[in-house]
Amino acid sequence: MTAVSFYFDEMMPRKVANQLIEQGVKVIMAVDIGMVGKDDLQDHLTYATENKLVLVTFDRPFSTRAMAQSNHCGLICWTGTQNDFGGQIDKLGEFANHYSLENALNNVFWMKRS
Repeated sequence: MTAVSFYFDEMMPRKVANQLIEQGVKVIMAVDIGMVGKDDLQDHLTYATENKLVLVTFDRPFSTRAMAQSNHCGLICWTGTQNDFGGQIDKLGEFANHYSLENALNNVFWMKRS
């Protein structure tokens, strides 16, 4: 089983990425690799898939469109409050600890603080 690593699109906060990295979770941010303003499906989802990363976003319409795609490493859409950094850290950390990349393949997960 392959550990989950995340790709945060430009909507996701660095504060959350940094906390996950401190917990030992690999996180790549779109803003750090020149992917700001790129197309969701053609660029972001493709990059995440090619690099075996689960894409994380707040973008609900994109997440809905991704459900029709059948070849990606998984996508998490945060549906809770955008400034709920603690909830994002907890839920994404929990996801990374309980899911493998194989479990995430081709799935879209809708996530918020319980």
